[in-house]
Amino acid sequence: MNQALAECLREESFSKERRVSELTEREKSVLKLIAQGKTNKEIGKALEISDGTVKVHVKHLLHKLSFRSRVEAAVWAKEQKNL
Repeated sequence: MNQALAECLREESFSKERRVSELTEREKSVLKLIAQGKTNKEIGKALEISDGTVKVHVKHLLHKLSFRSRVEAAVWAKEQKNL
């Protein structure tokens, strides 16, 4: 049973890795800053965009990577080497 769980997690991680290619460069930048623990306001300031625009990018990247929260995305992104 443990092996089945491990395979499932690997498949899920692999599918998310493949979907990273669907992210825009701006969404990748936002994801990297989320992984650093930045708030929307801090991300907006760093990228010189509004908080509202940050929220849109976060919403899109969460959807594309099938995450329910920015915390899930942050944890996953910190483990990735190809971002």
